[in-house]
Amino acid sequence: MKTIYDVAIIGAGAAGLSLAGELDSSLKVLLIEKKRDPHKRIACAEWVPPMFPYKPVNATSAMVTSYAGITTTKDFKGKIIDRESWQKEMLESLKTTDVHLGEEVLRVEDDKVITNKETYKTSLIVGADGPLSILRKSFGLPLLPVLPAINARVKAKQAFESTFIYFMPEIEKGYGWYFPKGDFANVGVGTTGNLRVTLDYFLNFLISCGMIDSGSRDIAVGFIPLFNLSPKASDNVVLIGDAAGLTDPLTGAGIMQAVDSAGELAKIINSNQSVSEYARYIEKIYSSFLSRRHERRMILENKWPNIKQAVEESWISFSRA
Repeated sequence: MKTIYDVAIIGAGAAGLSLAGELDSSLKVLLIEKKRDPHKRIACAEWVPPMFPYKPVNATSAMVTSYAGITTTKDFKGKIIDRESWQKEMLESLKTTDVHLGEEVLRVEDDKVITNKETYKTSLIVGADGPLSILRKSFGLPLLPVLPAINARVKAKQAFESTFIYFMPEIEKGYGWYFPKGDFANVGVGTTGNLRVTLDYFLNFLISCGMIDSGSRDIAVGFIPLFNLSPKASDNVVLIGDAAGLTDPLTGAGIMQAVDSAGELAKIINSNQSVSEYARYIEKIYSSFLSRRHERRMILENKWPNIKQAVEESWISFSRA
């Protein structure tokens, strides 16, 4: 067994990196990530609210929603960031954290993190390892139901300050998105159907609309958690970001919640408070909101045969609640 740590963070995504960057430098912190380049090939549309503390690549002022032959436009301010640059900068800024990339956590037992390379002893374990969290499995928490998603970074043919959401029969029980990113765009689908077939259909549709180029695409696959809030697994194990079930189950947005949960947990750790305070904060701030959004997600799925009714009763363009 190697060094004893104050905090061991599993996962170097938005949540894990944010937490590591805000913890007091006097703490001995371990960050473990199974990928060697965790900032690359992220399946994400990269939209964040206007107040998000990172420079934008593209400002957005509206959301265009298309469904059942209808198009609506609503004010929806935000910005598109470059997650690769943002997460790379955070990773490179961690001067006092022991960062172990390319190391996979196999399981967690009591105060030990067991990987494919070593066993580490730590006072606090933090799961920031996404919707398929190994910590959830280790502690018997319900696995998060997920919606498979695929995102392609493609060359844009037009400049936009709107995001575009498409509900189509071909994108089964989900939606397609076009999020402008300077000279490029994030284009993807979340669906219960065949991911690659559905993405190809949607890309060809956008090509026919003159929105994107037909050239090469950088493709990444991921999962959108569909709600099962679990901020605390035991007295010394907590979860943040997607692993905690904080992703909006209707829209798939989760960057802001990842950063917020990491920041709140960092405050609690730095001030030597009980992690139960963190769990109370998460339940208070997010439980009702996520429950409502999950209900909307279920309306979208259950009423899918009538897309017009399903969208108008569920989607955020018609109600932000």
